[in-house]
Amino acid sequence: MRCDLPDVADGERPRSEHSIVFDPQRCVGCVDCCKACPTAAIRVRAGCAVADPDLCIDCGECIRWCRHGAMHAATATSADLKRFKYTVALPTLTLYSQFGRDVEPGQVLQALRSLGFDDVYDLSAMCDMHASATDAYLSECRGPWPKVSVTCPAIIHLIQLRYPDMIDNLLPIETARELAAKLLRRRLVAEKGLAPGDIGIFFITPCSAMLQSIHHPEALEASYLDGAFSIAEVYGPLLKAIKANGPVENPPPISERGLLWAMAGGEIAGMRNANTITVAGVRDVLRVFDHIEEGKLQAVDFIEAYICPDGCISGQLTVENRYAARRTVQHIVRRHGRQAGEGAVVPEEKVRAMLREHFFDLEEHLKARPVRPLGRNLRESVARKREVERVMADLPAKDCAACGAPSCAAHAEDVVRGLAALEDCVFVRLERLQEAMASTKEPVHD
Repeated sequence: MRCDLPDVADGERPRSEHSIVFDPQRCVGCVDCCKACPTAAIRVRAGCAVADPDLCIDCGECIRWCRHGAMHAATATSADLKRFKYTVALPTLTLYSQFGRDVEPGQVLQALRSLGFDDVYDLSAMCDMHASATDAYLSECRGPWPKVSVTCPAIIHLIQLRYPDMIDNLLPIETARELAAKLLRRRLVAEKGLAPGDIGIFFITPCSAMLQSIHHPEALEASYLDGAFSIAEVYGPLLKAIKANGPVENPPPISERGLLWAMAGGEIAGMRNANTITVAGVRDVLRVFDHIEEGKLQAVDFIEAYICPDGCISGQLTVENRYAARRTVQHIVRRHGRQAGEGAVVPEEKVRAMLREHFFDLEEHLKARPVRPLGRNLRESVARKREVERVMADLPAKDCAACGAPSCAAHAEDVVRGLAALEDCVFVRLERLQEAMASTKEPVHD
């Protein structure tokens, strides 16, 4: 097949268990990524950022805040496409928001074919059906409340790591992208006579977290997707193809309710259940999750949550300004002439039947991620916890990150673990220097 995607050699993109790659040649040790990380996974050591793989949730906040391009996502390459006889592009709905309000979704899909994909699939109908399935599930669920959306993989990983008591609050319904890929592969096997392994389905992703969910899926033995390209990678070739192709004569049907999933608030916009809230952005998410852990918000049925500040349209791998992207989505929905929330792609009776048949179910139960304890046993952990508190008493509680850790608490724990020295804190070092100078100063005699 012809491929107009950027040709990147495999050796230029080192693979690891995480989707984010650090480039030490570009890192200047500015600690911006360190302070932005919601799980305190990053330290700056010897002037370079390093990440603890046990704490990283691939949320991409380090990519968002790094001004020097020292972090990037390890996306698919042209060589990955060549492994399959038949390739399909499954674009995030956010892709439709990247080219201005006059470009229709049908033009974007047509342009993807121009890049060399054998087929493309619009995700909006599955998102619409997913919202109906969530409504049906919530009407029969008995808690615990509130249920939390699993659309954003970084949210799942955050709960697994920092809020393990909230695991059962996660909505046990597979994501729309995985459900779409599963159905698409089955259909193509039947229609094309291909073996499942001959079909390569590639997601066009707005963020590193969704890329990670393909390489290392949660509650799935293996993802139904075979890889992902970022919006930023395909944007240039797509824009060129859109201009060359012009309007589409018979555009495919697009679900307006599904299209709203491109931005925060879009998931609940397609639901009938109004007892819902949307929260987006790291700080607000952490605050809301703290409240849930404290037993608050139990009167809410469903929370749509995103690590990125405005949902997927603000993913780190996008191109368009997120405010302009939101305006574009709203304009396209209005132009299609149907108010979000009216009608549904699949009748409710059918969705409920599919729910009873476990079509939407996660294949496995989500589990908490083990956190590395302070000690080898409970007794040692308690003793080290007290030691952390003693170290904290010597620190200024300024959370300036000048020591290379994101907070004084994180630095204190690093000291106790033997990964850092107390004197790495500039304030401690300054205080001890002043003490040393005072002790060596000759006394003044009358």
